[in-house]
Amino acid sequence: MDAPPSGAMFSQRGQPSKLLNHNGDILSFQFIHSLASGGESQRGSELRVTRMSFHRETKAFPIKIEGMTVINKSSSTSVDIVDCASVVDVKVGLTVPCLLLKQRKKKGAHFKYILLTVSHSNSLCPHLEFKLLYEIKDNLTFLQGPTVLWRNAGIIYYMSLQVGEVKPVPLRLSSVSFIGELPLDKRKIIIFGSQISSKERTVDAQADVWGQRNLGYFLEEGKEFDGAWVLPHAYSSVVKCMLLISAEEDEDGLKSTVVAATCRKQLVWFEGGAPRDICVLPFEEPQNILMVDTGRNGCFFAISFSHGNVCTVWKDSFQVASCWQGVFSLLVDDFVGCGTDQALILFDDHCHPGAAPTNFIITDLGDITYTSNPESSEGLHGADTVQENHLLTVQALESRLQSGMASIQDLQRDLEEKERVVRQSARALTDLVSGREHALPSAQQEGLVSLWDDDDDDEDEEGLGEELLAPPPALPTVVEKVWHRVMEDRLVVGVQLTADAAPLLESASLSFLIEAGQGPAPPVVQAKCRSFRLPRPAPLIPTGLSGLEPPAKRKKPDQAGAAGLGTEPRLTVTAVTELAPLLACASLPCRVLLHLAAAPWRPGGPLAMHCGFIGLDIQDTAQGKLTPPLLNDRTLTTAEASEDLLSLLAASDSWCFQIGCSDHTLFDMPQWLLGALRCERLLVQPDFILSDPQRLPSPMLFQWQERTPFTGELVVYCRGLHRLLQFLDSLCRCLPPSHWIHPRGQKRAEQDPVQALASSLEREALALREGVASLLHRVTSREEAEGLGWVEGTADPVTTGSAPTDCVPNSPADELHRHRAEWGRERERSRRRLSPLVDTEHYRRLVAALSQVQLETDIAALDLCEAWPLPTAPCPD
Repeated sequence: MDAPPSGAMFSQRGQPSKLLNHNGDILSFQFIHSLASGGESQRGSELRVTRMSFHRETKAFPIKIEGMTVINKSSSTSVDIVDCASVVDVKVGLTVPCLLLKQRKKKGAHFKYILLTVSHSNSLCPHLEFKLLYEIKDNLTFLQGPTVLWRNAGIIYYMSLQVGEVKPVPLRLSSVSFIGELPLDKRKIIIFGSQISSKERTVDAQADVWGQRNLGYFLEEGKEFDGAWVLPHAYSSVVKCMLLISAEEDEDGLKSTVVAATCRKQLVWFEGGAPRDICVLPFEEPQNILMVDTGRNGCFFAISFSHGNVCTVWKDSFQVASCWQGVFSLLVDDFVGCGTDQALILFDDHCHPGAAPTNFIITDLGDITYTSNPESSEGLHGADTVQENHLLTVQALESRLQSGMASIQDLQRDLEEKERVVRQSARALTDLVSGREHALPSAQQEGLVSLWDDDDDDEDEEGLGEELLAPPPALPTVVEKVWHRVMEDRLVVGVQLTADAAPLLESASLSFLIEAGQGPAPPVVQAKCRSFRLPRPAPLIPTGLSGLEPPAKRKKPDQAGAAGLGTEPRLTVTAVTELAPLLACASLPCRVLLHLAAAPWRPGGPLAMHCGFIGLDIQDTAQGKLTPPLLNDRTLTTAEASEDLLSLLAASDSWCFQIGCSDHTLFDMPQWLLGALRCERLLVQPDFILSDPQRLPSPMLFQWQERTPFTGELVVYCRGLHRLLQFLDSLCRCLPPSHWIHPRGQKRAEQDPVQALASSLEREALALREGVASLLHRVTSREEAEGLGWVEGTADPVTTGSAPTDCVPNSPADELHRHRAEWGRERERSRRRLSPLVDTEHYRRLVAALSQVQLETDIAALDLCEAWPLPTAPCPD
């Protein structure tokens, strides 16, 4: 019942190389031991890290990144790879590859273990170290944290950066069948195994009969539970490995669904601690069970055995589907980039350590099948060698398809109807905003269009949906870190983008997806998203400069810090939502999705990317552990302080005020804020000033920018109009009578500077077009009125065209005089159109309005230059 290693399945710990799947790629770790010149003694060890990704057209795994790292330079120390796995790093909220190394001196008595994490650029970062007097051999498992668990002499030990030391689990098990996390609550670690029962401790009659009993243990809570909730005691001595599909705590115990493989060539399905179905396995000595989710094709289990044997079993029909022999490793991931899982089977032959695999199969037992050797694909249809009657497997598959056909069709129809309504609503809303009249087609108005059988549209919509949901085969790393804070009754989640990807992305937003459990449906989470570009944290400012010193003295450290430290803006996308719905669904995993309107690697349209998970705990929230520490300690200059500042900006409303004086020097706003109001300047961003919590119950942020010696802008960040009115009342009392203050609405910096400049230019063009059109319309109206006077022939002899009295009607002179008059009228009309005479007052108002709009455009351009400083060109030699 010993659990297998979590790294490459069939590469034993004695071998120098390991394989690991991560985000659709394959990572290969190989130790290269360099020898001395004589070739007899070992001189040092180097670790080669190779990242490979599958290419559909060539059906191969080309090498993307490869690097070498020197681990040990001493010949008296041996270093080996113990195991590897991909787990969640709680610091950044992302899944990272981990590698455990074993180091031992030849004359030493202890073993030193080093846990390394691998970044997207194949760089190795030490995470934790610990020493043991023995070698880890049994039940090595990696879980989120990362947390390392293993078993020695019947005792389970664990170590993590949060724990800080190696701690034993106060539970002795004769064998361990499962160490993992609860499917619906990733924060709870469960240990499950069997224990030899004694008459003093046995309280269950079944455990006394079978001599052993199953026992479970929650690591964080330190609480034991009866293993009969998961597996009957009768299976305690025969189960070799198991997979926990679902588990939920209730008043009666633990409701679970488990698949377990026994030593009697059986795969058993358990629900609530009772067996429900049994499948006969083709091989003996099972080692591990993995579940592969293929999307529409359903799910199947991949069971690995000793001696390189693998078989797959359908989850619905619980029948053997395929089997292979001579397998080197079995990995499960989205290798082809279609959005669902596939199984990668690597065979023993043509698989050299550190090189790209040359003999493999990628399959989901459905439409997706890639193989490097066509002959090896025969194993996909080799169930007839395992099942004596192949017809039973075919009938089971047909029954599975027929039973789910009706429900799938109903769900598909409902989804199509919802998508159609959403599209029509979006078009109607677009027409309403644009001022156009929205009209439905006449056929739909009469109810003659079917709502269920639009085959052509359904295929296009289905293809479009798959295009939006399916990730590209090789997405670059965009997300650098995911964090969250609690601000009163709001939750602020931030996603910091990498420096390379931030300048290339536009219109980024976040959304939350709560996975539904067995209870009621989770609520829809609505969030307000913003994007911020803040420079990197500034260096420490001396304490004397944060008080009431003159502005000239305070600017020197800022300029020095800007010159010595790169102030490249970092893009962070934030989302603010209500805290209560997420606390009510704290037991359900909540995903964070990043939505991009356009990306350079995906020109086809919008893209949604999974960033990570966020977890909330009512006790941590009540104790204020998620509250920004910046509110209590303003001297913080770490990255967490920048996250606290962004959470304050995202959760607060902002107002911008223009303050000026025409005939006096401008009021010293920073000195008044730091002195009279007892505010403090933030060291992490000296441009922001934070209010004193003893004077104001809720935090307020201030940002002052002096535009000219006589005008400046003050931006106030706070929650609630009442706090704002109190502050404005204090400000108006302190301002001299010669000063004036005007509100400018919402802060422009909350919007993307590029979008703000584009909107200002668009408003300027519209104002110019509408103003000129209004002037010309007035001129045209006056000319039409004057033209009517000409037709009536009252005044102008040139324009009336009245004939002389001595001319004979219809004579050539009369015709000539009439044509000359028409030509004169046309010339006068053309002159007035080319050089129209406009009203002076109306023209003056137009020029004033255009000047104000152009001023706003200039300010938006200035904000853009301040947000994105231009690079300095090198001086010529």
